[in-house]
Amino acid sequence: MDDIAFLDANILVYAANEDSPYHANALDIIERVNSGELRACVSPQVLVEVYATVTNPKKMSQPLSPDEAAEAINGYLESDIPKLYPKENTLRLTLELAERYQVSGLDIFDAQIVATMLENRVKTICTVNEADFRRFEGLEIANPLR
Repeated sequence: MDDIAFLDANILVYAANEDSPYHANALDIIERVNSGELRACVSPQVLVEVYATVTNPKKMSQPLSPDEAAEAINGYLESDIPKLYPKENTLRLTLELAERYQVSGLDIFDAQIVATMLENRVKTICTVNEADFRRFEGLEIANPLR
């Protein structure tokens, strides 16, 4: 899977958030993935993060209802976008990364994303939160909304 990019939750959130200045560009990325023009994947963790964000009135001016959010997430689940699943050793690798890079608090979720990527031989992450992933050696970070 070396030539595939991992989509971080923020790309999917911007695609769902019509009020975002990044909406059109993020939606274009999703359409390019769906058409096969861009090879990308997601993980269940990211889809759960998307759900949590798009239904949160503290993060969205017009949050989606649980039904709307579930419909959006099911759309990704039913799409041809490859899903990366944690493997047997992913949690152990997450903890190794946390120790090596002194990860604490909610940043553990970024370490888990990186562990899932590494175990599935994915080296590129598409994210707006470049700083969140810079500490992890061996990753290529692409911000397609810059």
